[in-house]
Amino acid sequence: MSAVAAGAAALLGLALGTSGTAAGSAAAPSGGPAAASAQAKMFTNPVLGPGQDPSVVTYRGWYYFTQSSPNASYITIRRSRSIKSLAAATKTVVWTAGRSGSPCCDWWAPELHHIDGAWYIYTTADNGNNDNHRLQVLQASDPLGPYTYKGQLTTPGGDWSIDPSPVQLPDGQLYLFWSGWPGSTNGVQNIYIARLANPWTVTGPRTLLSTPTYPWETQSGTVGVKVNESPEPIVHGGKVFVTYSASGCWTPDYALGLLSASATANLMDASSWQKSSQPVLASNPSADIYGPASNGFFTSPDGHQTWMVFHATNDSNGNCGLERDVYAQQVTWGANGFPQLGGEPVPMTEPLRVPSGDPGAP
Repeated sequence: MSAVAAGAAALLGLALGTSGTAAGSAAAPSGGPAAASAQAKMFTNPVLGPGQDPSVVTYRGWYYFTQSSPNASYITIRRSRSIKSLAAATKTVVWTAGRSGSPCCDWWAPELHHIDGAWYIYTTADNGNNDNHRLQVLQASDPLGPYTYKGQLTTPGGDWSIDPSPVQLPDGQLYLFWSGWPGSTNGVQNIYIARLANPWTVTGPRTLLSTPTYPWETQSGTVGVKVNESPEPIVHGGKVFVTYSASGCWTPDYALGLLSASATANLMDASSWQKSSQPVLASNPSADIYGPASNGFFTSPDGHQTWMVFHATNDSNGNCGLERDVYAQQVTWGANGFPQLGGEPVPMTEPLRVPSGDPGAP
């Protein structure tokens, strides 16, 4: 995500979380072999350790995990059978800056996607000047590589763009969401959508889906940049949902918003989309967790549950640097068909059950 960076109708009935025990949480077992076995399937956050901009995919019983590297000059992927052992798994370096004519610098927020039998990493990079940040695509036949450079994924207008995330509808049509400037000057980051002709080529115009409008998404302190970034689409129950990160990551107000549309609507028509009037995941000061955002969705190993990863900080002032950690939390689905993200991060002291189909780990 960047270190600096159409309000629509409010969604009636959008649940922002419930009190009491969070989905997936349970009392920690204690005592005896059976308790030890049960404990193997419990974890506490931040389960994926230090980091930022996480992306997790499950495939054939394996978790695959990537995130921004500390100096943004390379991309790694970790693989493990359990989410509990994923943070300690071996890091495979799958890309280094400048390879195959790719940009030299600032490789931010890689995302791993499996599309039509191939593996893709969607990310962003520049030539050392943030004004030149553009989307990039890597391709492989295996999630651990080797990857080839498919080139810059040029967005309509060719303006500053970060945080690409694709989605494929049941009919096979591919769309791309990203955060970008409306022109060539920094000051506001918007959420856009465009169609993809293939996983590395945009076709047609872009449509503006969200610009920072509500008070909770316009907090930027003394920095003159308003932010909507890190869109993350998910298709469920005949609808397309897109979470996005709003306000500055350098503030404790960094939070997740939600866009929604019918999967059968014209997604390129801005009027097809609705925007939540309140954040769906925000800071939990009582648990000392601030700025939960830059999330990614994934399914449990058995395909029965929806989960998300996100980064957050314990810095009450907010933090865009390396003082962030990666959390995992189950997403449930409300009676209205909308995702329930819990409203705030589960406290770090609260034990959670591993995703269904996860064998657990000591």
